[in-house]
Amino acid sequence: MDSLRIDNGLKKIEVNDAGECIEFSVLDNGFFRGFSELMQWFDEQNTQGNIKDMEEQAGKVVSDNGDGINHEALSNVLDIRDKVSKEACEKIDNIFGVGASKKIFGSIIPDMYSIAEFFEKIAPFIEKYAKERNQTINRKYSKGRKGSKS
Repeated sequence: MDSLRIDNGLKKIEVNDAGECIEFSVLDNGFFRGFSELMQWFDEQNTQGNIKDMEEQAGKVVSDNGDGINHEALSNVLDIRDKVSKEACEKIDNIFGVGASKKIFGSIIPDMYSIAEFFEKIAPFIEKYAKERNQTINRKYSKGRKGSKS
């Protein structure tokens, strides 16, 4: 029986002490588009409404003299944080697969700093794998190629 295999470009990255992995394919244009859109969305959260609202509310949590806590303002801050974090986790799951955010962050609703840390740590892997793929394509399909034996 004849057979063939096509490289699917699947990459796995271990993300926790239990050895669980997230995965993505460097051949999937949808992955790169989704990741780029996620990064753009995350940057917008820092410069637009949700984060600005959260920072404004955070300034009201502790009274000016530092003696009391404004529980309504604190609740507003936590609501905004939860909304943004949950949306980020949904987007991460859409890109890296169902349950990816739970593998990455555990059973918590991560704060924006943990999400940013994930992006900072995953970006070099994505860049590395994309460069490797481009180098493979350039070697395989360069002008100097001499048929299927090269």
